[in-house]
Amino acid sequence: MDGITANTEALRASVENSIGLVTALNPYIGYSAATDIAKEALATGRGVAELVQEKGLLPADRLRELLRPEVLAGSGGPLV
Repeated sequence: MDGITANTEALRASVENSIGLVTALNPYIGYSAATDIAKEALATGRGVAELVQEKGLLPADRLRELLRPEVLAGSGGPLV
């Protein structure tokens, strides 16, 4: 479609602020921690990644890897 471009910054912000990210992190931080993060993110309006980092649940580089769009979309290869 000519003349239509994605606003990548707005899309990135939308993904980064999505509470649904805890679903992708659940296998790595555990159900209980993921639930607590989701509740806090919802209550405070803060981002999931920000809270995970603040609480030291994952190293920053591992968190970045897990939240890469390719990984979230299931096309990023195995993460074991």
